[in-house]
Amino acid sequence: MRGERFVSDMNYYRRVPESRGNLVVVRRQDLLTVKRIAAVGGDTIQGKDQQVFVNDQLQTEPFVQHKFPVGRDPQLDTFGPVVVPSGKYFVMGDNRDISLDSRTPDFGLVDAMSIAGKPLYAYHFSGQPLSRELN
Repeated sequence: MRGERFVSDMNYYRRVPESRGNLVVVRRQDLLTVKRIAAVGGDTIQGKDQQVFVNDQLQTEPFVQHKFPVGRDPQLDTFGPVVVPSGKYFVMGDNRDISLDSRTPDFGLVDAMSIAGKPLYAYHFSGQPLSRELN
């Protein structure tokens, strides 16, 4: 969320393999951002009217937030199918309607080497902790 910072375990994914549904800290140039792994190497992912299908199975995503109705941004609402190559990840933000993520060519698929860590919790820059952990 705007104005939040996060604390991360930058060694977590050296010990634990990344998998679908994991939150990850992604390094893009000099920017760190938090995304969720939606598909891994070998998966086929497709979006239809704000619903996500991985290997033809509708995904249950209770963490996803939509601010806008279907059709406001067709590129984000409907995409693919995309076959994810080995060693790559298709990542998406939980705030789907405003997230720069693998659905857009400017962001694209994420290389395994771009995954920098696991976010643990968020806080406001003022230093006041939030009442939620990131998972």
